[in-house]
Parts: sequence; C-alpha cells; structure tokens
Amino acid sequence: MKAYIFLILIIVLSAFLRFYNLGNIYVFNFDEEYQATYAWTQVLDLHPIWIGVSASFLDFYMGPLFTYITAFFLAISKGDPLITAYIAALTGTLTSIVIFFIGWRLFNLTTGFIAGLLYAGLPLFVFYDQKYWNPMFAPLIVLLIFITLNLVHRSKWWWICFAALVGLIFETELAPIPVVLIGMWYFFKKGYWKDIKLVFFCLVTFLLLYWPLLIFDINHNFSNITVLTRLQEQISKAQITFNPETKLHSLFDSLGRFWYLKAGNSNADEINISCSSLSVKEEFKFIDRYAERTYAPFWLSLVSLAGILLFLFTGLKSKKRPEQLLAICILTLLISYFIYPGGSFEYHNLGLFALLTFIPGIFISKISKQYRLIFIALVIFVIALGLNTVLNASDKFGLGSKKILILKVMDFIGEKTFSIEGRGICHNWEGWRYLFKIYGRVPYRSYTDQNFGWLYPDEIKTGEGEYTVILSEDRLPLKANLNDVPFVKVGGYKAYIRKNMEGIQK
Repeated sequence: MKAYIFLILIIVLSAFLRFYNLGNIYVFNFDEEYQATYAWTQVLDLHPIWIGVSASFLDFYMGPLFTYITAFFLAISKGDPLITAYIAALTGTLTSIVIFFIGWRLFNLTTGFIAGLLYAGLPLFVFYDQKYWNPMFAPLIVLLIFITLNLVHRSKWWWICFAALVGLIFETELAPIPVVLIGMWYFFKKGYWKDIKLVFFCLVTFLLLYWPLLIFDINHNFSNITVLTRLQEQISKAQITFNPETKLHSLFDSLGRFWYLKAGNSNADEINISCSSLSVKEEFKFIDRYAERTYAPFWLSLVSLAGILLFLFTGLKSKKRPEQLLAICILTLLISYFIYPGGSFEYHNLGLFALLTFIPGIFISKISKQYRLIFIALVIFVIALGLNTVLNASDKFGLGSKKILILKVMDFIGEKTFSIEGRGICHNWEGWRYLFKIYGRVPYRSYTDQNFGWLYPDEIKTGEGEYTVILSEDRLPLKANLNDVPFVKVGGYKAYIRKNMEGIQK
C-alpha cells in the first residue's frame, strides 16, 4: 500500500509541475518549428514519407514515425502547436512513473521513491519535459533499455523488446545508442546470437520500425547507412571542434544544475543551447551577460561528481546485477559524450541524467534507518526548491507571449501583406513563421525560408510585401537603427513594423 501512495504522490507532483502554466510557458523554437512544419505537410496532403527530420549536424535522417504522430495531433488541433506541449508533458510524467517502478523493482522502494521524486520535481527535468522535440524520448528509451537488459537473463524473449527499442531510437533520437552497444555486446558474449529463432524475431521486430529508412537508403545510394564515412566532412562543414575541456566544463556545470535552477529565470533561457557560452560556439560568450541561465555553484557540481564517481567505483564491483549494469550504462554514456564530436549541449545527456536519479536513492537506502530520514528530508527540501523554481519561472519567451505579439502585429497591419525577419542570438530562431501562419496570416517571406522553404514552396511570394515585421529579442542591442520604426512589445520580444517603400501587394 505504501508503494502506491508514493506512486500517486509522484504522478501528482510530476503532472502538476509539467502542466502548470504550460500554455504560456511552452518553448517553441527552431526544432519545434521544423517538426511542426514538416508534419503539417502531412495534414494538408497525407502521403507516404520515408524519413523524418535530420539528426543534429549529421547527414542522417530519422524515421518518419514521429512526424506522422505529430501530424495526427496537429490535425486534431487545426495546427495549434500547443497540443504538442501537452504530449511532451505527458511523456515526462510517464517517464517519472517508469523511474519509480524501475527503482522499486530492481533496487528497493526507497530507491524508487527517491528517484521518482527527483525526476518528477527537479526543474531541469520539468523544463526539458515541456519541449516537444525528438530528444524528449531519450530518457524514456534509455530507461526502458536499462530495464530490458536486466530482464533478458530471466527470459531470452525480452530481446524482442530490446530490438523494438532500438528501432524506436531510429524513429526518434540517436542519443541512447551507447546503451544499445552494451546490449549488443551482451547479446554476443552470452551466445544469444546462436538462437536462430530469437534472432529472426528480433530482426523482424526491428525492421517493422526501421523499414521506411531502409527504403529511403535503397533509393538514395544508402546515404543514411554510410553516414559515418562522411563524418569528417560533416564536422568540417558544421565548423565543429573537438574540445574535451569544454565538454567537461559543460557536464560539470550540468551536474550542479541537476539539483538546482534559480527561481524567476526564464525556462526558455535555462534549456536553450544558444543562451549559454558552454555550447562551444565562441560567438555566444557575450550572451552570458544577458541570458537568465543558472550556472551551478562549484561545490554543488563537485558533490554531484563525487557521488557519481563513488557509485561507479562500488557499482562496477557490485555482485548485484542491477547496480553493476547501472554503473556500466552511466559510464558508457559519460564516455560517449566526451568522444562524440558534436557540441557540448546539455540535452545530449538527458538519458544519462535520468539514470543518475537512482544513485541518491541507492545510497540513502543503504544508510541506517536512524539517519535515513535526515537524507530523505534533504531530498524533499531540494524538491521544495524545485517547486518554487518551476512555479515562478518567467514565461516571457514562451508561446503565450508570442501569440499575443502576433495578434497585436495583425491588428497593426490589418489585411496588408508582410514579411518577417528575426533578430537576436539567444532567441532568434523562435518558430515565428509557423506561429504567424497558425495565429495570424502567412507571411510573404520569412528568414527561415532558407531552412524550411522546401516544405512550402508555393507559399513563398515574390517581393517583401507592404510591411516587414522585425521580431527582436528585447534585451539585446540591435545593430540596425530602428528608433523611428513603430513597434509592439510583449514579454521578452519586440516586433518592429517597418513599412516598405515598394508597397508591393500581391
């Protein structure tokens, strides 16, 4: 009975924090616009597609399943992306439940309760769980692979579940691949590959999810499968420099942010990679003066790192399979983060962070009962701080402010034609074209046409229209002189409405 009381508490806390003020605070920027714009083409014209969105800087495409799912929800909402925010929050709540059950069943009730409570209430998890994008599935898939690898020793048929999860990775997000390698190593080491029947069913299960990408490869000279042969070319093209020191700095900072984010900050600033110089790009350094992003105290990150190292030391030597496998998964994800040539982006570690929630619970469960309540009280205090952070997060860069701004712009220009431009570093690619299309009218041209114009070529008009709407992050100084240009301001944005000389109307 106690276990289910804990479960209800975790569900209520997780759902409340993730759904609270979601309509205003929802972060909709480049990634969300990419997915929504692509999915909307399916709403307008349902037809077979073999690929989804591209994966990071890699010349690799994910499968189309997530795009089809997005199209389904957008069709229900008539294009309003707010519905996807609720799907993201629901996914995060489900992840909290999975963590509780894994902690409870593989370790003990104390571990399940502490881990579930941490994932449900820590602001870092809450804010990322309010974003609808491919990485939102990474924590859940990593957790499910972890539990599956613990179950295969009970029944070999759990490998079919493992194969399905591998297929889902190629339909959603590539970040969990390092834990897949653990499974493959174990599959071959223990001789499961000799079971032809098992291999057959695993392969069929995987192909049920992967087959659209296979068709794409067959028709495109196997460009997806051979992506690693072009890795160096893509790294050079994306101007990425392998920098272990920067990755260490970024990870060390995240280990402190895991526990605490400052109350009153913008949730969009906290999770937007462009709002921190830790994301490798040198040109982001000046934004640290403007962005509201929490940088963790050194001591908090150090304590967190010490706890992880202590667990790895004990866990790798443990005779208990769940603890040893957890240590192996954590170590593998850590190593893969450092050798991965991409940027030092915090969201790459979402799966790792989900696994880290088990460590405090494991340690606390091993403390004598007379001291255990002290540490549980400390965890509850941290959750209380997180509750305060989430409830007081600024929504000035959220969807609510954007909708109001668009309505005010539409009131200003009436039925006149217009184009849109963007300004800013931290909040430049904010999904404006898609949002204007849904909440206002379709612009003649947009600065994001260079990225997504191939999805709506018939909607791009010649000329700029009668007005150009310049959407700017309010706190950043503008290079162009717009002092005499009328504007409207909502939240953290300004929309400068400049009348064009040509006055084109088509």
